[in-house]
Amino acid sequence: MNHLLARTHLSAAEIAQLRLAGLPATKRGVLLLAGKAGWHRVDRPGPGGGFWFAVAELPEGARADLARRQAAANDAQPQRGRGRPKGSDYWSANPQVADAVEVLLAEQQLSASRIYELIAARFPGIPLPSDRTLRRRIAAIEASKPALLAYNRDPDLYRGKYRVSLGRADAEATHANHIWEIDTTKADVVCTDGRRSILGIVDVYSRRAKYLVVESESARSARATLLATISAWGVVPEILRTDQGSGFVNATMKTGLPSLGIELDDLPPARPDLKPHVERLFGTFTRERASLLGGFVGHNVAQAQKLRAAARRKTGRAEIVAAISSAELQTIIDNWVEGTYGQRVHSMTGEAPIARFLASPIASRRAPDTDTLRRALSAYVGHGTVTKKGVQWKRGSYWAEPLAAWMGQRVILRRDEDELGELFVFASTGEFICTALNHERAGFSERDFAMEARRQQAAWIKAQQAELRAKQREFRFDDMRDAVLRRDAEAAGKLHTLPPRTAPHTTPAIASMAADVAPPAMPVPAPRRREAVAPSTASVRERVAQTDQLLSDAAAGIEVDPTLLAQARAYSKSAEYRAEKILSGAFERPRIANQNSQWRQAR
Repeated sequence: MNHLLARTHLSAAEIAQLRLAGLPATKRGVLLLAGKAGWHRVDRPGPGGGFWFAVAELPEGARADLARRQAAANDAQPQRGRGRPKGSDYWSANPQVADAVEVLLAEQQLSASRIYELIAARFPGIPLPSDRTLRRRIAAIEASKPALLAYNRDPDLYRGKYRVSLGRADAEATHANHIWEIDTTKADVVCTDGRRSILGIVDVYSRRAKYLVVESESARSARATLLATISAWGVVPEILRTDQGSGFVNATMKTGLPSLGIELDDLPPARPDLKPHVERLFGTFTRERASLLGGFVGHNVAQAQKLRAAARRKTGRAEIVAAISSAELQTIIDNWVEGTYGQRVHSMTGEAPIARFLASPIASRRAPDTDTLRRALSAYVGHGTVTKKGVQWKRGSYWAEPLAAWMGQRVILRRDEDELGELFVFASTGEFICTALNHERAGFSERDFAMEARRQQAAWIKAQQAELRAKQREFRFDDMRDAVLRRDAEAAGKLHTLPPRTAPHTTPAIASMAADVAPPAMPVPAPRRREAVAPSTASVRERVAQTDQLLSDAAAGIEVDPTLLAQARAYSKSAEYRAEKILSGAFERPRIANQNSQWRQAR
């Protein structure tokens, strides 16, 4: 039978005689299978006629079985002349085949059968190794060169497991606010108002963090996160470390950060290992909090598939249903970052992030006022020339009295996206000149037009969510999850920290912006007086509602009793208020009734 193993074409009877894996053992069975599968056949020359089938067109399992038998038959033959040596002697005699196997394994992890096919096509005139010899060679390469194979097949695996990493990644940060890492990731929780991203900042020295839920990574959201962090912590970093994302490396950041004395350290592409702290913290939040929330879609493809399969088993649809809004997600993140993560001892530093932040050996640079920050981090528009009509932007003229001294000169223009009627004008050297106004556009926000359509969509989603929540109110998992979130909120509410030790910090740009006189305010109609109702001694929910009403009236300009307003503001900072805001209906999960419960109700 061995004489059939080296043939390139076989008849139906010969194929049946070989009893190959996956093929019938009778001539009739082979012919039926060949007709059904559409095997190509060729006429057999010589007396008797008939036809053959090409071995190359047999099913994969049958070809592999035939190749193994051929290799075993070759190994069993005595070595004579140009015969094939066995075992390790084969690779010594055929180094080019050995090199080819290593190259194939470096490209991707292949089975012995695939490698056998590839080297057979590459070396048609050279005896091939047996299946056992080839498998041993593959195992030896995988065991002796894992770092080399990972470097070529999976760079992330190589960086995380095999690349030499001596010392500590935070060694260069000698004090708090020396280096901040900033990055963004897609939120692993789908919200009722759409899938969101999370922008995070981590102080490398202390590991203190600030997260912001945003629509996507953009220059605007990056500036908003940076502005929120500087304002909340009251300090300015010395170095801001980023990747090459367009939201971080752009004209706005490159021109705005130097005015605050911040160095932009943009890392080479595809090097997340150079900002490991912010990357690692994203994973920590996912494991500790995001995975507990309704709407969790998984952190990777395999996890997402399992969650969709579980959803199909429960509801009949492989769909992850959103359960919280982006605002609620932001509250959960704030409470976890400040109330739990920020107050527990970090495994690497041996201190709680907030405690290490406040005990920095070197004083941090004090942040300028909010208006100065807003101007410094405003969006870069471009250059313009001051003419008798002021400066031009989008077919509009902007003017302020200080521009008279800059007539005919080139200036830098920046703007706040929430205000169409203002442009911030800077000298080419970076000093702030003035805020120029366009009175026709003053008071109108560019975002209002785009947000109107978004509000209509949100109203539709809210109606759909109301029906869904009605089915999940008795889901017991929420009780445990809400207890954890309440603990976070209470811990965050009890946190009282002294401001960090700071030293005066200024730049020519900060000084020029801080000295600017605010533009004249637009006339505002006198608000109507509303009598406020003092919070009663009723339930927590009623006290929260009355507090919200007082704060809303005050924000709208309605005159309220100063004593009640002070009480409302104090109560809004309490742990009871914050916990109730989180849990007052925000996490009431609709329980999807299963078929059994519906059948019982019908009976």
